[in-house]
Amino acid sequence: MLAQALTASARTVYDAGAALHANITSGSPVGTNGVTYTDAQGGKWQYLRANDALATSTTAFGKSVTSGMYYQGIGGNSSVSGSPYIHVNVSGAATMDSVSGGTAVDKDELYIHPGNPDNGNHYCVVRFTVPEAGWYSAFVTAHDLNGDGNVNAQAGAEVRLLANNVLQARGVVTLENYKATSNDGNTSLESHLVTHRFDFQMPVRWMAANETIDFMVGANGAHNSDATGLKAFVTKEDEGAFYDSGLALASNIAGSNLNPFGTADLGMWYYCYADTLVPKNNSGSQTSAPPDAFAAWAPGQLTKKLNRLVEPCIRTAALHGFAMTTNGTSPCTCLNYTSANSSEVAPNEIFTHPTASSWSEWTALRFRPTRSGLYSASIVIRDVTRNVINVSGSDGVVAYLLVAEKMVTNAVVSAETWDATAHFTFAPRLIVANEPVDILVSPLNGHNDDGTTISAIFRREADVCDAGPSMAALNWAGASLPTTPAHPFADLLGGGATWDVGSSTVASGTPFTTMPKAFRRVSNSVDYFGFGQTYAGNVTSDGGLPRVMLATNSVANLMDANDDKIFRIAPNEIWMHPNSSQYPVIHAKVPSDGVYHARAYGRDVANGNDGIRFRLGVGGVVPALARISLEKAEGAYEAALDGPRLWLKAGETVDAVVDPNTSDISFDGTGVGFCYVKEGEATARVVNVHFTERVNGKFSQTSQRPREGWANWNKWNAFTAGDAATASLAGCYEADGETRRNVTVTLARDSGAAIAKGSTNDALFYSFVSSTGTADTYTFTISQLAKNAPYTLYLYSVKSTSELGNAAFTIGGVTKGVEEPWDVYGRKTLTRFDATSDANGVITGTFAASSASGGVFNGLSVVGDFPDYKSSAFTLVVR
Repeated sequence: MLAQALTASARTVYDAGAALHANITSGSPVGTNGVTYTDAQGGKWQYLRANDALATSTTAFGKSVTSGMYYQGIGGNSSVSGSPYIHVNVSGAATMDSVSGGTAVDKDELYIHPGNPDNGNHYCVVRFTVPEAGWYSAFVTAHDLNGDGNVNAQAGAEVRLLANNVLQARGVVTLENYKATSNDGNTSLESHLVTHRFDFQMPVRWMAANETIDFMVGANGAHNSDATGLKAFVTKEDEGAFYDSGLALASNIAGSNLNPFGTADLGMWYYCYADTLVPKNNSGSQTSAPPDAFAAWAPGQLTKKLNRLVEPCIRTAALHGFAMTTNGTSPCTCLNYTSANSSEVAPNEIFTHPTASSWSEWTALRFRPTRSGLYSASIVIRDVTRNVINVSGSDGVVAYLLVAEKMVTNAVVSAETWDATAHFTFAPRLIVANEPVDILVSPLNGHNDDGTTISAIFRREADVCDAGPSMAALNWAGASLPTTPAHPFADLLGGGATWDVGSSTVASGTPFTTMPKAFRRVSNSVDYFGFGQTYAGNVTSDGGLPRVMLATNSVANLMDANDDKIFRIAPNEIWMHPNSSQYPVIHAKVPSDGVYHARAYGRDVANGNDGIRFRLGVGGVVPALARISLEKAEGAYEAALDGPRLWLKAGETVDAVVDPNTSDISFDGTGVGFCYVKEGEATARVVNVHFTERVNGKFSQTSQRPREGWANWNKWNAFTAGDAATASLAGCYEADGETRRNVTVTLARDSGAAIAKGSTNDALFYSFVSSTGTADTYTFTISQLAKNAPYTLYLYSVKSTSELGNAAFTIGGVTKGVEEPWDVYGRKTLTRFDATSDANGVITGTFAASSASGGVFNGLSVVGDFPDYKSSAFTLVVR
């Protein structure tokens, strides 16, 4: 079952530049006489001039104009070529501004030059008229194209975005080192708007038919060098397919005023500050790290001290939200809930301010989706507060984007350095329900003028097989308790995908047992339904364990009254609790052969004691993809488990399992999200090699399933090293044990000594070649591959049940240690490389111990396409 595109997410993107290009080349361009042009997507566009900054009085451009061979458009004042005008790059490629040699203009980017303010109608206006009622967002990015090198010669162009003649945001773009000054010599109030590039995202809002969105460019003073590149997009969204930070906080403020706040449609949102990311110098003292050092410590364990902003606050008449104090002192996160721009904060835009007195109270906006899927993101972050008198006292902030606590990107956002905006995006990626996406804002140095705005839109581009919503679809709310548990139950996507709920009895993964009991439980006035091992019926107490439950409503809930509110159970979040010997399991059964990607997210939500262990397993009896301790007392109370590229036959299973961390199960309640998606059919082939003396003909005696390949592809070519410094194995078989290839693996110990052989045990992780230390290096060569072809290599390394391999592998100049688990104990046992063979069909790498305690190399898997087998030629001579 491939991921399915959402019917709700069939959105329309209207592109101002592409629309003008299509209008110009349509044969009879419209717009020069006030006629509205309707583009191929049904968007309505006008090209106008205005004398006032809110475009309340507009005039249609009167001429079609051309500038050189690249730019065509509409405009002209006293002559065909005179400003103001609106051009578009029709060349089909990025081009340089031919007037001044300024920055490049992209394909279909608008090239706009405002007119002289003294002559009237100097603003250029690209107006979009909403064709039909619905949810709309807008995005604009602008940059100055002309710089004349004279520091104070020109003030740049002013860029504005308006909705229904209400200002949403504005900025001044210029290539010059310009600061507007007032008569008394102080930096003017507008100087904090100046930037090299201006990005802005109008958050999603409901708009009626015939309402307008205007993109404006006007002179900010002298207009001689004010050519501006501008891209402008309007997107018709669909409710339910997107999650908007402003819309969620507006709903929260107007209703429950909770932190965190969550519904099935809006997602879960947290308004927090983080206390862990404190830079230190070599002596352990606090220091102010330069921006390029931030990446080294920002991805640290964010959740170790992620705290709620505890007080609902009113910072100003327009800014309401959450802070440490009711009067909204920093750190704070608030929303402009009005319909007008306020202190440079746009309607439905979030304002946040960190504290820097101890380099600790960084503001964090956390989003958790309430449904798994393929998600994309568009996040605009703007520095909107600058010390207008003492410029040197304002240096901006550093903004970070993290997914599952791993940093995706970061940027310095500073009006002082003129990088006043940042636009963070990520392409569709698999995100499981309840997995966090965090936007952090930290001071760069001082924090007095670090007011920053955030507009974040997350979009679910496609649905995937998802345990939580599928279980919620059983819909026990208000119904009598079923006598027979409703499981296994079908996934919402259908197609034969199913889920089941059960238990296993040991960590190594004994066969899955279906939970036989169904029950309902009322906790904190919330109705939960679920499955258990030991009891059935309607209960108000804890009842028996293990159990798996889900709330019947679609809002965030408390499971236990004494839990901190930051641990609210999200809509569609499955709540699991083990006992000391039976571990609850969510069991996914795939409907067809293929390559799958499974992902799970778990968090300890019981707020006490020693936490749990959370693991993701394959094939019923594992091996475990991961096993990790989650413990709030230590701060690491949540984690994502990922199993990309799993080869599964129809009916094979993937399991998410919650184990107790110790024998104490008093506070082992765990919130879980679990999903999978079929990414395609299996097209590659697999060759496995095991360094062992235990052989069965050509093969090792191990039957370990390789990291890639079908469950019955468990044949490992036996590599017996011998007593020399170099050994080879030629003519390897594929993992099916039948298909032979010419693939040859060679191992050479660079020290010249004999290859150090390990145990003769037949298990994959008990037999190996060994390195005694970092200087004891082996070179391994894989040859007879296809030429210049891509391959994935899995290099296995673990010494025994208790010791890690301590190995370091290098291929193509990249060095890695063991990074991923692939055994029943959940230890890190393998390293993955994506490599390309050379022109001779060869991949070469090295192995050595990563420490003086030694390291091991158990074997390898090569995944890709291999040339057909050719037997060695021979000559028979008859005399």
